[in-house]
Amino acid sequence: MSYYGITGQPITTGNTYISNRKKWSHPQAMIWSRDPGTIIQSGAMTGVVEPRGTEGVDFVVTSDHNRSPLSLDMQRIESRARMVSGNMRSYYTADKSNLSVSWSLLPSRAFPEQTTFQNDGSHSPMNECEFTADGGCGGVDMLTWYSETIGPMWVFLAYDRYDNNEGSSNQFGLNYNYVDRKQMFFSSFNYAVEKRGIYDMWNVSCSLEEA
Repeated sequence: MSYYGITGQPITTGNTYISNRKKWSHPQAMIWSRDPGTIIQSGAMTGVVEPRGTEGVDFVVTSDHNRSPLSLDMQRIESRARMVSGNMRSYYTADKSNLSVSWSLLPSRAFPEQTTFQNDGSHSPMNECEFTADGGCGGVDMLTWYSETIGPMWVFLAYDRYDNNEGSSNQFGLNYNYVDRKQMFFSSFNYAVEKRGIYDMWNVSCSLEEA
């Protein structure tokens, strides 16, 4: 299946690709990936998550076009019981996240024709216009990804989580990167075709649950 109408098989790996792929100083907030990618373990980029593989095959970059806030609800998995003394005792297992996000009036496609991403993160043809504000997934691309993703996937998030960059000499300057990674399942995916034209405008919402 093709995403963004991608042709060819450019192999992408590392943070350089994402640096060139992003539209502005910050990258798009979220990547959906079949591959866990790589978390840098040492040096100035400690904690940064790098994608691995081919965009449109192994991962897709979701758009920030009319995106709602990324809402993360934390769920504490534990068993609590009150003892004979009246005090509460807890047996803690883990903390898990539920993520919900939506897009309003999102173009149904990112580009007007078939597009190839190069190894440096640029796309061909170079002068091609982008329907989404940052060249990220259109509505059809996200629906296709959802339809083909039955089990868990990896979600890379770009926001200020400097606690994940502990040990880096640049710990407080890495919020322009993907610094959080979660393995998640789709809980729901909904879309509505709001307007029709040269390309359609979709309203999309989805929720994901951490594995």
